[in-house]
Amino acid sequence: MIKALISDVARVLLFPKDSGYEGELNGLYKTGRGKESFNFSDYFEINTELLEFYRKLSNNLNLYIFTSDILQDAPELQKYWSGLFKDVYSASKMGTHKSKPEAYKILAGRIGLRPEEIVFVDDNLINTEAAKEAGLQTIRYLDNKTLEQDLSTLLR
Repeated sequence: MIKALISDVARVLLFPKDSGYEGELNGLYKTGRGKESFNFSDYFEINTELLEFYRKLSNNLNLYIFTSDILQDAPELQKYWSGLFKDVYSASKMGTHKSKPEAYKILAGRIGLRPEEIVFVDDNLINTEAAKEAGLQTIRYLDNKTLEQDLSTLLR
């Protein structure tokens, strides 16, 4: 039985304002915040629709965030995370990488669940494969509708 959902942030809960931008969102954030006139909303769009869906799931699942670096710590995002996610984890702060199965074993231990009790959502196939290898259920994020369908099927 699934007891927790762990979600990525970049290109799942947060997208670049410039839809043509293909680089890392952590890099975009680091570059932007270094500018004197940095305005978070000029660079990023929050997936409020998915956050609302997650909010509905939070009645039955514990929700967590697992990201690569620091973007999830942006002050502008805290009002969205607060009260919804039980905790936020960063692979870089944990001394690991999301492409390594060990990262997900460590994460499962930190939240106190067996890997098979967790579903991990990420847009990156390498990361979902690593999580699957560690024993987690996984869903590769493509869009909100597909994610909602895939999660509904998995949670039955």
